[in-house]
Amino acid sequence: MNEPINKHAFDLIHESGRSIDTNQFLFACRGNFNSSITDNILFLTEENLHALDSPKIAKKVYYLMVEGLQNITRHQKYNRDGSAYEGGLFIINRHVEAYSVTYGNWVAADVKKLLEERLSTISNKEQAELKEYYLEILNNSGFSTKGGAGLGLVDMARKSSGKLHYKFVPVDDGYFYYLNLSIAIDKNNYDDASSGEKYLEKAIDIHDNMIDIDAQILFKGLLNEENVNHLSNQIDTTVSDDPESDGLGIVMTELLRNVAKHACNRFNQPGKPGVFMLQCIPTGYCMQSGNYIHMDNKDSIERVVNRINIMTTEEINNLLSKTGEEHVQGKGMKGTGLMQLKRLSGKQIEHKIFASETQPPFFILQIQLAK
Repeated sequence: MNEPINKHAFDLIHESGRSIDTNQFLFACRGNFNSSITDNILFLTEENLHALDSPKIAKKVYYLMVEGLQNITRHQKYNRDGSAYEGGLFIINRHVEAYSVTYGNWVAADVKKLLEERLSTISNKEQAELKEYYLEILNNSGFSTKGGAGLGLVDMARKSSGKLHYKFVPVDDGYFYYLNLSIAIDKNNYDDASSGEKYLEKAIDIHDNMIDIDAQILFKGLLNEENVNHLSNQIDTTVSDDPESDGLGIVMTELLRNVAKHACNRFNQPGKPGVFMLQCIPTGYCMQSGNYIHMDNKDSIERVVNRINIMTTEEINNLLSKTGEEHVQGKGMKGTGLMQLKRLSGKQIEHKIFASETQPPFFILQIQLAK
Protein backbone atom coordinates (compact mmCIF):
# COMPACT_ATOMS: atom_id res chain seq x y z
CA MET A 1 0.00 0.00 0.00
CA ASN A 2 1.28 3.47 -0.83
CA GLU A 3 2.05 6.16 1.72
CA PRO A 4 -0.25 9.20 1.23
CA ILE A 5 0.98 11.70 -1.36
CA ASN A 6 3.00 14.44 0.30
CA LYS A 7 1.58 17.62 -1.22
CA HIS A 8 4.58 19.57 0.00
CA ALA A 9 6.92 17.24 -1.93
CA PHE A 10 4.92 17.66 -5.15
CA ASP A 11 4.87 21.42 -4.69
CA LEU A 12 8.65 21.51 -4.19
CA ILE A 13 9.18 19.53 -7.41
CA HIS A 14 6.80 21.83 -9.29
CA GLU A 15 8.32 25.02 -7.88
CA SER A 16 11.80 23.84 -8.86
CA GLY A 17 10.73 22.74 -12.32
CA ARG A 18 8.73 25.73 -13.46
CA SER A 19 11.83 27.96 -13.34
CA ILE A 20 13.99 25.50 -15.28
CA ASP A 21 14.12 27.66 -18.42
CA THR A 22 15.93 30.49 -16.56
CA ASN A 23 17.49 28.83 -13.49
CA GLN A 24 18.72 25.87 -15.48
CA PHE A 25 20.69 23.89 -12.93
CA LEU A 26 20.21 23.00 -9.27
CA PHE A 27 21.78 20.24 -7.22
CA ALA A 28 21.18 19.96 -3.49
CA CYS A 29 22.45 17.12 -1.30
CA ARG A 30 22.27 16.73 2.49
CA GLY A 31 23.60 14.00 4.75
CA ASN A 32 26.95 12.37 5.39
CA PHE A 33 29.59 13.11 2.76
CA ASN A 34 32.55 10.95 1.77
CA SER A 35 34.99 10.89 -1.14
CA SER A 36 32.71 8.74 -3.33
CA ILE A 37 29.77 11.10 -2.85
CA THR A 38 31.83 14.22 -3.55
CA ASP A 39 33.36 12.61 -6.68
CA ASN A 40 29.89 11.87 -8.05
CA ILE A 41 28.72 15.42 -7.30
CA LEU A 42 31.72 16.80 -9.17
CA PHE A 43 31.21 14.49 -12.17
CA LEU A 44 27.51 15.27 -12.35
CA THR A 45 27.95 19.02 -12.00
CA GLU A 46 30.91 19.36 -14.36
CA GLU A 47 28.89 18.05 -17.30
CA ASN A 48 26.08 20.54 -16.69
CA LEU A 49 28.57 23.39 -16.24
CA HIS A 50 30.17 22.78 -19.63
CA ALA A 51 26.78 22.31 -21.31
CA LEU A 52 25.49 25.66 -20.05
CA ASP A 53 28.47 28.03 -19.82
CA SER A 54 31.99 28.87 -20.97
CA PRO A 55 35.03 26.83 -19.84
CA LYS A 56 36.28 29.88 -17.89
CA ILE A 57 33.12 30.09 -15.77
CA ALA A 58 32.96 26.32 -15.40
CA LYS A 59 36.54 26.26 -14.10
CA LYS A 60 35.84 28.92 -11.45
CA VAL A 61 32.68 27.21 -10.23
CA TYR A 62 34.39 23.82 -10.18
CA TYR A 63 37.22 25.19 -8.02
CA LEU A 64 34.77 26.55 -5.44
CA MET A 65 32.97 23.23 -5.41
CA VAL A 66 36.13 21.19 -4.80
CA GLU A 67 37.30 23.43 -1.96
CA GLY A 68 33.87 23.60 -0.34
CA LEU A 69 33.18 19.86 -0.56
CA GLN A 70 36.53 19.15 1.06
CA ASN A 71 35.56 21.48 3.92
CA ILE A 72 32.19 19.75 4.37
CA THR A 73 33.77 16.30 4.47
CA ARG A 74 36.41 17.52 6.94
CA HIS A 75 34.11 19.33 9.37
CA GLN A 76 30.70 17.63 9.18
CA LYS A 77 28.92 16.38 12.28
CA TYR A 78 28.94 12.59 12.06
CA ASN A 79 27.51 10.57 14.93
CA ARG A 80 24.22 9.14 13.53
CA ASP A 81 22.15 10.68 16.34
CA GLY A 82 19.07 11.08 14.15
CA SER A 83 19.42 14.84 13.86
CA ALA A 84 18.25 16.49 10.65
CA TYR A 85 21.50 18.49 10.82
CA GLU A 86 23.85 15.54 10.94
CA GLY A 87 26.38 15.47 8.12
CA GLY A 88 26.62 18.39 5.76
CA LEU A 89 24.86 20.35 3.05
CA PHE A 90 25.86 21.21 -0.51
CA ILE A 91 23.78 23.30 -2.94
CA ILE A 92 24.72 24.68 -6.34
CA ASN A 93 22.11 26.80 -8.09
CA ARG A 94 22.46 28.46 -11.51
CA HIS A 95 20.57 31.74 -11.50
CA VAL A 96 20.27 34.03 -14.52
CA GLU A 97 23.11 36.30 -13.33
CA ALA A 98 25.40 33.94 -11.41
CA TYR A 99 26.11 30.54 -9.94
CA SER A 100 25.38 30.35 -6.22
CA VAL A 101 27.33 27.72 -4.27
CA THR A 102 26.32 27.03 -0.66
CA TYR A 103 27.89 24.76 1.95
CA GLY A 104 26.71 23.94 5.43
CA ASN A 105 27.49 21.93 8.54
CA TRP A 106 26.81 21.95 12.28
CA VAL A 107 29.31 23.76 14.54
CA ALA A 108 29.67 24.16 18.30
CA ALA A 109 29.38 27.58 19.96
CA ASP A 110 33.14 28.01 20.40
CA VAL A 111 33.77 27.15 16.73
CA LYS A 112 31.06 29.63 15.69
CA LYS A 113 32.86 32.43 17.51
CA LEU A 114 36.17 31.71 15.78
CA LEU A 115 34.50 31.33 12.39
CA GLU A 116 32.59 34.60 12.72
CA GLU A 117 35.79 36.48 13.49
CA ARG A 118 37.59 34.91 10.52
CA LEU A 119 34.68 35.41 8.10
CA SER A 120 34.21 39.00 9.17
CA THR A 121 37.90 39.73 8.59
CA ILE A 122 37.83 38.16 5.14
CA SER A 123 34.55 39.81 4.09
CA ASN A 124 35.82 43.27 4.93
CA LYS A 125 38.82 43.03 2.61
CA GLU A 126 38.99 44.04 -1.05
CA GLN A 127 40.54 41.78 -3.69
CA ALA A 128 44.03 43.32 -3.46
CA GLU A 129 43.97 43.02 0.33
CA LEU A 130 42.83 39.39 0.12
CA LYS A 131 45.89 38.50 -1.93
CA GLU A 132 48.19 40.01 0.71
CA TYR A 133 46.23 38.33 3.51
CA TYR A 134 46.47 34.98 1.72
CA LEU A 135 50.28 35.25 1.50
CA GLU A 136 50.46 36.34 5.13
CA ILE A 137 48.57 33.24 6.31
CA LEU A 138 50.58 31.00 3.99
CA ASN A 139 53.91 32.30 5.31
CA ASN A 140 53.19 32.87 8.99
CA SER A 141 50.15 31.05 10.32
CA GLY A 142 50.91 27.45 9.50
CA PHE A 143 48.19 24.82 9.40
CA SER A 144 45.70 23.42 11.86
CA THR A 145 45.01 19.71 12.34
CA LYS A 146 41.96 20.02 10.08
CA GLY A 147 43.42 21.99 7.22
CA GLY A 148 44.82 25.41 6.46
CA ALA A 149 44.40 28.15 9.05
CA GLY A 150 41.66 29.90 7.08
CA LEU A 151 43.65 29.62 3.86
CA GLY A 152 40.84 27.89 1.98
CA LEU A 153 38.28 30.52 2.94
CA VAL A 154 40.56 33.33 1.82
CA ASP A 155 41.26 31.67 -1.53
CA MET A 156 37.54 30.99 -2.09
CA ALA A 157 36.83 34.67 -1.40
CA ARG A 158 39.52 35.63 -3.93
CA LYS A 159 38.02 33.38 -6.60
CA SER A 160 34.38 34.40 -6.05
CA SER A 161 32.58 37.33 -7.69
CA GLY A 162 31.63 39.03 -4.44
CA LYS A 163 31.80 38.79 -0.68
CA LEU A 164 31.43 35.70 1.48
CA HIS A 165 27.83 35.53 2.68
CA TYR A 166 27.18 33.46 5.79
CA LYS A 167 24.66 32.74 8.51
CA PHE A 168 24.58 30.75 11.77
CA VAL A 169 21.20 29.23 12.72
CA PRO A 170 20.81 27.90 16.30
CA VAL A 171 20.13 24.11 16.26
CA ASP A 172 20.95 21.06 18.42
CA ASP A 173 22.88 22.90 21.18
CA GLY A 174 25.01 24.57 18.55
CA TYR A 175 24.61 26.22 15.17
CA PHE A 176 24.15 25.22 11.56
CA TYR A 177 26.67 27.21 9.56
CA TYR A 178 25.82 28.31 6.00
CA LEU A 179 28.45 29.75 3.66
CA ASN A 180 27.50 31.10 0.23
CA LEU A 181 29.67 32.27 -2.68
CA SER A 182 28.84 33.36 -6.21
CA ILE A 183 30.46 33.23 -9.64
CA ALA A 184 29.03 35.80 -12.05
CA ILE A 185 27.95 34.51 -15.46
CA ASP A 186 28.09 38.06 -16.81
CA LYS A 187 29.99 40.48 -14.56
CA ASN A 188 28.27 43.47 -16.14
CA ASN A 189 24.85 42.21 -15.05
CA TYR A 190 25.73 40.93 -11.58
CA ASP A 191 25.47 42.98 -8.40
CA ASP A 192 26.64 41.05 -5.35
CA ALA A 193 25.28 43.68 -2.98
CA SER A 194 21.71 42.94 -4.09
CA SER A 195 22.02 39.26 -5.04
CA GLY A 196 24.45 37.63 -2.60
CA GLU A 197 22.22 37.69 0.50
CA LYS A 198 19.21 36.74 -1.63
CA TYR A 199 21.02 33.64 -2.92
CA LEU A 200 21.97 32.63 0.62
CA GLU A 201 18.38 32.93 1.86
CA LYS A 202 17.16 30.91 -1.14
CA ALA A 203 19.64 28.14 -0.29
CA ILE A 204 18.50 28.10 3.36
CA ASP A 205 14.89 27.89 2.16
CA ILE A 206 15.74 24.89 -0.03
CA HIS A 207 17.48 23.22 2.93
CA ASP A 208 14.48 23.85 5.21
CA ASN A 209 12.10 22.39 2.62
CA MET A 210 14.28 19.31 2.21
CA ILE A 211 14.39 18.78 5.98
CA ASP A 212 10.58 19.14 6.23
CA ILE A 213 10.05 16.15 3.92
CA ASP A 214 13.34 14.34 4.64
CA ALA A 215 14.60 14.77 1.07
CA GLN A 216 18.22 13.70 0.59
CA ILE A 217 18.79 14.81 -3.01
CA LEU A 218 17.16 17.44 -5.21
CA PHE A 219 18.33 17.77 -8.82
CA LYS A 220 17.22 20.10 -11.61
CA GLY A 221 19.03 20.12 -14.91
CA LEU A 222 19.56 18.61 -18.32
CA LEU A 223 19.18 14.85 -18.37
CA ASN A 224 20.86 12.42 -20.73
CA GLU A 225 22.22 8.91 -20.45
CA GLU A 226 25.46 9.97 -18.73
CA ASN A 227 23.68 12.19 -16.19
CA VAL A 228 21.31 9.35 -15.34
CA ASN A 229 24.29 7.12 -14.60
CA HIS A 230 25.94 9.70 -12.31
CA LEU A 231 22.71 10.28 -10.40
CA SER A 232 22.36 6.52 -9.97
CA ASN A 233 25.87 6.41 -8.54
CA GLN A 234 24.90 9.24 -6.19
CA ILE A 235 22.03 7.11 -4.86
CA ASP A 236 24.34 4.14 -4.39
CA THR A 237 26.81 6.11 -2.27
CA THR A 238 24.36 8.36 -0.38
CA VAL A 239 21.61 6.20 1.10
CA SER A 240 21.96 2.61 -0.04
CA ASP A 241 24.27 -0.05 1.38
CA ASP A 242 23.27 -2.55 -1.31
CA PRO A 243 21.56 -0.79 -4.25
CA GLU A 244 21.27 -3.94 -6.32
CA SER A 245 19.22 -5.80 -3.71
CA ASP A 246 17.05 -2.92 -2.48
CA GLY A 247 16.30 -1.72 -6.02
CA LEU A 248 16.92 1.98 -5.43
CA GLY A 249 19.40 2.49 -8.23
CA ILE A 250 17.36 0.43 -10.71
CA VAL A 251 14.09 2.28 -10.04
CA MET A 252 15.77 5.67 -10.12
CA THR A 253 17.55 4.92 -13.38
CA GLU A 254 14.30 3.85 -15.02
CA LEU A 255 12.48 6.91 -13.68
CA LEU A 256 15.11 9.32 -15.02
CA ARG A 257 15.40 7.56 -18.36
CA ASN A 258 11.69 8.20 -18.72
CA VAL A 259 12.35 11.95 -18.30
CA ALA A 260 15.38 11.89 -20.60
CA LYS A 261 13.28 10.22 -23.28
CA HIS A 262 9.91 11.95 -23.04
CA ALA A 263 10.41 15.44 -21.52
CA CYS A 264 9.50 18.48 -23.58
CA ASN A 265 12.65 20.33 -24.70
CA ARG A 266 11.46 23.72 -25.96
CA PHE A 267 14.85 25.35 -26.53
CA ASN A 268 16.92 22.59 -28.18
CA GLN A 269 19.21 22.22 -25.17
CA PRO A 270 21.79 19.39 -25.09
CA GLY A 271 19.57 17.18 -22.94
CA LYS A 272 16.04 17.05 -21.57
CA PRO A 273 15.21 19.47 -18.72
CA GLY A 274 13.86 17.67 -15.67
CA VAL A 275 13.71 17.51 -11.88
CA PHE A 276 14.41 14.59 -9.56
CA MET A 277 14.08 14.18 -5.79
CA LEU A 278 14.92 11.34 -3.41
CA GLN A 279 12.98 11.37 -0.16
CA CYS A 280 13.08 9.10 2.91
CA ILE A 281 9.67 7.95 4.20
CA PRO A 282 8.79 5.70 7.20
CA THR A 283 8.44 2.59 5.04
CA GLY A 284 11.42 3.17 2.75
CA TYR A 285 12.12 5.65 -0.02
CA CYS A 286 10.12 7.87 -2.33
CA MET A 287 11.37 9.17 -5.68
CA GLN A 288 9.77 11.88 -7.76
CA SER A 289 10.55 13.15 -11.22
CA GLY A 290 9.09 16.22 -12.90
CA ASN A 291 9.22 17.57 -16.43
CA TYR A 292 7.26 19.57 -18.96
CA ILE A 293 5.24 17.62 -21.51
CA HIS A 294 3.65 18.63 -24.81
CA MET A 295 0.02 19.69 -24.41
CA ASP A 296 -0.99 17.19 -27.11
CA ASN A 297 0.36 14.34 -24.92
CA LYS A 298 -1.41 15.29 -21.67
CA ASP A 299 -4.55 13.16 -22.11
CA SER A 300 -2.70 10.14 -23.49
CA ILE A 301 -0.24 10.18 -20.54
CA GLU A 302 -3.17 10.23 -18.10
CA ARG A 303 -4.73 7.25 -19.89
CA VAL A 304 -1.48 5.27 -19.94
CA VAL A 305 -0.75 5.78 -16.21
CA ASN A 306 -4.31 4.95 -15.19
CA ARG A 307 -4.31 1.83 -17.36
CA ILE A 308 -1.03 0.57 -15.91
CA ASN A 309 -2.17 1.20 -12.33
CA ILE A 310 -5.10 -1.22 -12.67
CA MET A 311 -2.98 -3.96 -14.24
CA THR A 312 -1.85 -6.98 -12.23
CA THR A 313 1.79 -8.03 -11.99
CA GLU A 314 1.04 -11.03 -14.21
CA GLU A 315 -0.53 -8.82 -16.88
CA ILE A 316 2.48 -6.47 -16.79
CA ASN A 317 4.93 -9.37 -17.07
CA ASN A 318 3.07 -10.79 -20.05
CA LEU A 319 2.92 -7.44 -21.82
CA LEU A 320 6.58 -6.67 -21.19
CA SER A 321 7.53 -10.08 -22.54
CA LYS A 322 5.51 -9.45 -25.69
CA THR A 323 6.84 -5.91 -25.97
CA GLY A 324 10.39 -7.22 -25.93
CA GLU A 325 9.59 -9.36 -28.94
CA GLU A 326 7.82 -6.50 -30.71
CA HIS A 327 10.79 -4.16 -30.18
CA VAL A 328 13.00 -6.68 -31.94
CA GLN A 329 10.59 -6.40 -34.87
CA GLY A 330 10.47 -2.59 -34.64
CA LYS A 331 7.00 -2.32 -33.04
CA GLY A 332 7.24 -0.81 -29.55
CA MET A 333 4.24 0.08 -27.38
CA LYS A 334 3.62 3.06 -25.09
CA GLY A 335 4.18 2.88 -21.35
CA THR A 336 6.78 0.10 -21.14
CA GLY A 337 9.03 2.24 -18.90
CA LEU A 338 6.13 2.93 -16.54
CA MET A 339 5.25 -0.77 -16.50
CA GLN A 340 8.82 -1.51 -15.47
CA LEU A 341 8.53 1.02 -12.64
CA LYS A 342 5.33 -0.51 -11.29
CA ARG A 343 6.78 -4.01 -11.52
CA LEU A 344 9.99 -2.99 -9.74
CA SER A 345 8.28 -1.06 -6.94
CA GLY A 346 5.24 -3.29 -6.53
CA LYS A 347 3.17 -0.16 -5.84
CA GLN A 348 0.82 2.20 -7.64
CA ILE A 349 2.38 4.98 -9.72
CA GLU A 350 1.24 8.26 -8.22
CA HIS A 351 1.23 11.23 -10.57
CA LYS A 352 0.02 14.78 -11.01
CA ILE A 353 -0.13 17.18 -13.96
CA PHE A 354 0.06 20.90 -13.19
CA ALA A 355 -1.74 22.92 -15.87
CA SER A 356 -0.73 26.47 -16.80
CA GLU A 357 -1.95 29.13 -19.20
CA THR A 358 1.56 30.33 -20.02
CA GLN A 359 3.66 27.13 -19.94
CA PRO A 360 3.27 23.51 -21.08
CA PRO A 361 1.78 21.04 -18.57
CA PHE A 362 4.20 19.92 -15.85
CA PHE A 363 4.09 16.17 -15.19
CA ILE A 364 5.20 14.63 -11.87
CA LEU A 365 5.70 10.90 -11.26
CA GLN A 366 6.11 9.39 -7.79
CA ILE A 367 7.48 5.93 -7.08
CA GLN A 368 7.72 4.41 -3.60
CA LEU A 369 10.07 1.60 -2.67
CA ALA A 370 10.02 -0.37 0.58
CA LYS A 371 13.24 -0.92 2.55
